[in-house]
Amino acid sequence: MKPLTTPRGRTYIVLGDSQVVTMDRLAALAERLDSDPRIASISIVAHPDPGQEFLRASAPAGCAVLVATDVSDLAGQLPEDADSEALAVWARRATERGLWHDWWLMSARDIARSPEFIPVSDLDVIEARDLASSRFGAVNRSQLDPQAITMTIDVTWLGPHQTGAQVLTTAAIEALARHPAIARLSLVGLSELPAYAEHLAELEKVDVLDPGDASPVSDVIWYPNQIDQRVDITHARSLGRRVITTYLDLIAYDIPRYHASPEAWSAYRSLQRRIALSVDGITTISADVAKRLMDEVPRIDPERVQPIPLGLDHIAPTRDAADQDIAGLQSQLESRPFVLVLGNDFQHKNRDFALRVWEQVLEDGVNCDVVLAGLHVKSSSSREAEEALLTQHTNLRGSAHTLGHVSPGSRAWLLAHAAAVLYPSSAEGFGFVPYEAAALGTPSTFTAFGPLAELTGVSNAPRAWSVQAHADDLRSLLTDPDAAKARVDTLRTSIAELTWDLFAQRLIEFVQRIDRLPPVEGALVGGTDGDAAALASILSSRTWRATASLRRIGRRITRS
Repeated sequence: MKPLTTPRGRTYIVLGDSQVVTMDRLAALAERLDSDPRIASISIVAHPDPGQEFLRASAPAGCAVLVATDVSDLAGQLPEDADSEALAVWARRATERGLWHDWWLMSARDIARSPEFIPVSDLDVIEARDLASSRFGAVNRSQLDPQAITMTIDVTWLGPHQTGAQVLTTAAIEALARHPAIARLSLVGLSELPAYAEHLAELEKVDVLDPGDASPVSDVIWYPNQIDQRVDITHARSLGRRVITTYLDLIAYDIPRYHASPEAWSAYRSLQRRIALSVDGITTISADVAKRLMDEVPRIDPERVQPIPLGLDHIAPTRDAADQDIAGLQSQLESRPFVLVLGNDFQHKNRDFALRVWEQVLEDGVNCDVVLAGLHVKSSSSREAEEALLTQHTNLRGSAHTLGHVSPGSRAWLLAHAAAVLYPSSAEGFGFVPYEAAALGTPSTFTAFGPLAELTGVSNAPRAWSVQAHADDLRSLLTDPDAAKARVDTLRTSIAELTWDLFAQRLIEFVQRIDRLPPVEGALVGGTDGDAAALASILSSRTWRATASLRRIGRRITRS
């Protein structure tokens, strides 16, 4: 298993029947590996009617598999004598990190005759039989007044904590309410807005409707896509002429442990494909997400998909005072430089990887602490791996501090006072943290993949999840003021260019474009409570919504 190298320097090995990886095929395979650092493997699969050259799958299969060795710092290393069973174990680890497995479908005789090295998974058999398809009705001439657009927005994903999805919803509503082409915004789905979104009810043009209220008919129904809900397109279409959804990312599509079982994961993947083919238009928060979605659902009409990057001007360069949640640690952090790892402990956030990067920086002679701040999740957490690494930590050059969820004030304080931010996530739709850090003058290191390669403007960030590469970049930011300033300045340029008013303008232009297209006919996505319950087991705001009445009573008591 001698490693091979792509033109861009990615290393890989070939398992299975290496004879089918001929010289004339190597160029296409290497180009595919070079196209995205998230591709962990490429399988060569016999197929009588390929249809398309490459296909994303849930696991490797076929007669030969190219395994990317440069993801070993995340997925672990394969043993030198790896067989199909060892490959399957390795592939599951890679999938949990949000990395991808591709198939190259081929009808060539030598592929068909080659013995199968690893069988096709049951899940991929199920997905191959998914016959989701779109149907378009007759042209419906637009009645939309482009200067008086009405919109109904589903706000059920406004849960208790303000993370990326909540920032999108609140900031977008504020910007849309300012736009002169918007006549009315109706917010539906919650009986009570959470504290960080309460101000939306006071905005001109905004109506907040209780779930029991009759919703007015609008020009557009906007359903930001949610992991825990089926979108009832039939109902949505009764409330609006066009239905639009926004995909933040495909993380839950890619990673199985977001779901209660393999069956629930498969149901969710099918659901997402059907949603994509049932709505009139789709926006994504980066071109990377749009491409990912169209790769997964090739029947989507590209004219109905529009990347619209999020705004960044909500990131205020204010150095808020820390709140009580970090009061006991504040003086210690002020006395020593620290590296901040900000985000929940989902495995794809790679906090355990970050600890290994920090240890390498210490070994290289830089003294600093590390702070891990973010929610602890119940499923697919890296907490156990983090604790194992910290138990082994003996380097006297730095101490580690693990925090849970921190308040907005403490979050801003940590970002402002950190010597640098380490953000090694391997699955993102956008990625706010480097921009938040830059707004406060703090440099960050991250892997330049997907949206972070597309939107940040940073050309010298690590291109793979290599402990040494990230340690080298982090050490440079910690010891070279010019490198740190250059990183901050580049990200601040992106902040200045991406505004929420521009987001609102692009969304309105997309609405006007979709209104000129034929509507998508029929609802492929309906659903029952049982269907929804069979889907994702975490990230659900269902409990939050169910207890809204209790919180409302509590607030009334407090106010009185």
